Amino acid sequence: MGILINSIIDKLKQYKPKSYINNKNITTIESVKYLDNNIKYFHSNTLYVGELSKFAVSNLILHQTNFLIISKLQMPFPIKTNKNINIVLINEDFTLSMFNKILDIFFQYQNIDTNSLRLLEVLSKNTGLQNIINSASKLLGNPAYISNTNFKILSFTEGIKLDHPLWQDVALKGYQQYESLQSLLTDAILDAKIPIYFKSTNNKNRYTIDYSNNREGKLRPNSKSIIYKENNKFTISRIWSNIYAGNKLLGQFIVLEAFKPFTESDIRLIKLLSNAISIELQKHKYYESTNITNEELLLLQLLDGKIVNREALDENIKFAHCTFKYPLNLIGIINKNSISYIQFSYIKTFFKKIFHDSICVLYKGNIVIVASYVQDKTLYETCFKKLNKVLKDLDMLCGISRPFYNLLDINKYYNQSLKSIELGRHLTNNKFIFFYDSYILQHIFSLCSSEESLKDFCHPSIFKLITYDSVYKTDYLKNLYLYVMNFKNQSKLAELMHVHRNTLHYRISKIEEIMNVDLNNVDEFFSIYLSLKILEYLGECLI
Repeated sequence: MGILINSIIDKLKQYKPKSYINNKNITTIESVKYLDNNIKYFHSNTLYVGELSKFAVSNLILHQTNFLIISKLQMPFPIKTNKNINIVLINEDFTLSMFNKILDIFFQYQNIDTNSLRLLEVLSKNTGLQNIINSASKLLGNPAYISNTNFKILSFTEGIKLDHPLWQDVALKGYQQYESLQSLLTDAILDAKIPIYFKSTNNKNRYTIDYSNNREGKLRPNSKSIIYKENNKFTISRIWSNIYAGNKLLGQFIVLEAFKPFTESDIRLIKLLSNAISIELQKHKYYESTNITNEELLLLQLLDGKIVNREALDENIKFAHCTFKYPLNLIGIINKNSISYIQFSYIKTFFKKIFHDSICVLYKGNIVIVASYVQDKTLYETCFKKLNKVLKDLDMLCGISRPFYNLLDINKYYNQSLKSIELGRHLTNNKFIFFYDSYILQHIFSLCSSEESLKDFCHPSIFKLITYDSVYKTDYLKNLYLYVMNFKNQSKLAELMHVHRNTLHYRISKIEEIMNVDLNNVDEFFSIYLSLKILEYLGECLI
């Protein structure tokens, strides 16, 4: 790997160099040498630095190479226009310190190439964000961290001892305080495509950097490689580099000026690192395929268990700028196969129209919606009528959790939604919406069935009725099931069964006689109800 001669020229602008680039095939510089009279053969990708008196014209006509001449003497015009060579002229007296400066420039760029190779090696090992951030800190000599668009910390330098409140938030809490960044959140520069240097001007700054040994010098306001911003709210200077995938913002890469001063070469390395982090983040297909909003990202973090306490949740809600109207319902929607990102981007609109002010994301191949609990009965029925039609058209199934108030428990309610679908499909094949409240007993049965025989919990007389039906070819079990599930409403049940109320009354009395039970007794009624639910769960009470 080499350095373009124009990059070296750019670093020498203060000397007002004049350049004559006549041979563009050899502009990549791989080494720098002192121009000596004794040199007989000149390498094409070497930059020879010296004074005009060392420039042996007779030796140069046939050689393709690069020269940086430091002299107050005039260069002959035919040499300037020689098509074999590239020449840079500086109108100064040649000194060894000038030569050393050019060497320093070359080595700075060479270090970037070396660091780029190291970074490429880290990426090739595919060991994730943590390895990238640890390697970045070694290369930069300062601690760093990565945050997403909600300013949740995704990764930070391990093993760093830094007694600073910001680092305590990063390393221990996993997020930054909303108040500390609030003044920046409306600043358009936070969308910048080049790094931003926030220079602390706080007089109480205990983290003062000594620039005396900084050969490149500190970053200055007129630097073209950064946006320079002085900030009296910060007690430690930092470089803030936005991470993009195309035009889509994925997060921030932030380096703190804690142990050594920043240099221009750090800026170039930070740009490389930001690109590397972008590649790593895009391996998460949600970033790759979806224009994710801050509130959707918040929901994904909750589902992944990355927000674990109330303080962190409150801070993330502030950054996401979202409000929740409690109680909430979690609605899980599944397909026979995992829902693809292309499918999701198309059908998401349908669900958002049904549940206004909801958050809708794709999580592990399922659609997850968090919506305010619909308490108005008419609106409730309208919503789920529309939802049923959409699900039927899309051949999808939906589970709805119990109402809840604590977002930190969201995984429990997500599992409720999935469990309701599983249990509901076990009992029927002609429904698309399943409410967890309707399947709580079945959930209990599924948890108990591995430990105990569920039939042991049935009222003994239920088996007596089953035997009676088998011997006398009656359907009293079915009559009992309909009676119990319709809450003993004999008028409704007589109409449903197409029999006279007197006939129904006789059948219920006969059932009580066979079973030797009183269905007006609350405890016995519940025991019979529970027994029928167990048989239904086991597939032995089909109607």
